[in-house]
Amino acid sequence: MRGFYLACANAVRRLAWSVRLHQYTRMRPKRSNARVAIAQISMCWSTKENMSSIVKAIQVAHASGADIVAFSELAVTGFHREIASQALLHLVEPAIHQLQDLCESLSVAVAVGAPTFDASGSKFISHLLIDEQGDLKASISKRGLTDPEATFFDRGGSRPIGELQGLRCTAVICREIEDFDLVSCEVPPHSADLIFLPGALRPDPAKPRSDPPEYILDAQRLATATQTYIVQTNWPNALNRPEESVDGGQSAVISRSGELMFRLPKQAAGVGIFSLGERSFEWHPQ
Repeated sequence: MRGFYLACANAVRRLAWSVRLHQYTRMRPKRSNARVAIAQISMCWSTKENMSSIVKAIQVAHASGADIVAFSELAVTGFHREIASQALLHLVEPAIHQLQDLCESLSVAVAVGAPTFDASGSKFISHLLIDEQGDLKASISKRGLTDPEATFFDRGGSRPIGELQGLRCTAVICREIEDFDLVSCEVPPHSADLIFLPGALRPDPAKPRSDPPEYILDAQRLATATQTYIVQTNWPNALNRPEESVDGGQSAVISRSGELMFRLPKQAAGVGIFSLGERSFEWHPQ
């Protein structure tokens, strides 16, 4: 049915991952103590390798009591010069179904980057919010494409909000964090509880070095304006230009007041687990 994938026996239970649709549903009471895992896993060249790391990270996070596991931009395929060989429906669709089944079996929610496709053949850099029942709650597609990205991917449209573990969540993908006016209009104060910031963010080499870097300052500004937690998930390594790995990792968590709560280790693969509002985390190297 033109891009709709409905499970035959459980059509009511699950919208297919490829349906780019947001349903507004009654929200459960908001949780102030949710346990969140940042999966700062190493990027690999193939969907098969990345999915192996994703599944392992979810299992580690679940064993440590995490409710939500956050992954980086295009985590399913990796984000590299071989993306055209991996951003294919027949590779991505089964991977997303696998994640939906795992979320349901473990009662864990996931925010994960993956290509999405529409009936016209367009491809998008999307962040999928899969809840603890395995249902796709929102698909946020990147609008702020770089020139190289725009040669292969199409620009997204809206910025929907989906519920994960009782929290209203959305995503701002990579350099979209610089589009303060647009994003702050799309996410008015108190309209969301948590914003995921997936990407391969690193200091701009054309600008003087700062600590924290400019993208963290942008995230702090957005968190304050929206009154929303921001959970950034950064790739710890780069495949196209390995020398850029020197600035990899250091995924960050920012409070609703704009405070930088902590950053994960630099150039290190692992899973960081914390409770929203806390300034410390558990680190599980991978």
